[in-house]
Amino acid sequence: MSQPIKTSQKIAYFIFRVTLGVTFAAFGASKIFIQGTGNFAEYMMGQFSGLLPEFLLVPFVWTLPFVELILGLLLILGLFSMYALTATGLLVVALTFGAVIGVDPSTVANNLIYAMITFFLLWNIDANSWSIDNKLGRTYE
Repeated sequence: MSQPIKTSQKIAYFIFRVTLGVTFAAFGASKIFIQGTGNFAEYMMGQFSGLLPEFLLVPFVWTLPFVELILGLLLILGLFSMYALTATGLLVVALTFGAVIGVDPSTVANNLIYAMITFFLLWNIDANSWSIDNKLGRTYE
């Protein structure tokens, strides 16, 4: 039998989830609205040209900013939390793969932190009380 979730755990979960969401939403928004999606895609194509096949790279770099923004907003709101966290985790895997291919150890290290945060949030999803999911009565098994 599991222990009831304390208010402090709910608050901690909320802060961690929203912080991860703000991070991804800000990454995506800055690529779209500040850097410009085209400029970002062009830069990434230059970084990974010859390292990854173009048929994989082109759709990834053009959709990445929008995926980051959408996942970030879902995490901030606590909407479809399990699916948003799972997609975030898979995105982190893809980004880590790119950082490994591009021989960027500091980005790999940062991505491992995002992976641990995502793991923690998924593992403790029962503490996701302060969310739209909870208001809608959505639970995850």
